[in-house]
Amino acid sequence: QLLSDTAVPAALIALGASLHRREATPDVGRAEISVITVLKLLAQPVLAFAAGLALGLSRPALLAVVICAGLPTAQNVFVFAQQYDIAEALASRAVMVTTTLSLGTIAAAAALLSR
Repeated sequence: QLLSDTAVPAALIALGASLHRREATPDVGRAEISVITVLKLLAQPVLAFAAGLALGLSRPALLAVVICAGLPTAQNVFVFAQQYDIAEALASRAVMVTTTLSLGTIAAAAALLSR
């Protein structure tokens, strides 16, 4: 039990360490990060909003669906990328960028839907 309780903190430490890593080509993945960010923080909440309207959700339920859809990329993405040794830098950047920018998009969605 004690060992399993360290899984999430260890994943966060690994993610933080990967962000500190210096890369020879820092621009690699910039286009991919832009696409990931737009899809995750804009397109996904808009699609969730449309689906919620189509299903006739109440306003509080619609707010919850849109907020959940607009959450940042989870650290699990980085953990899986690291486990399978593929696109670790891209995954860690996606987590960092979407986490940073989601503060604004979630606040905007909450402000628009909570009226």
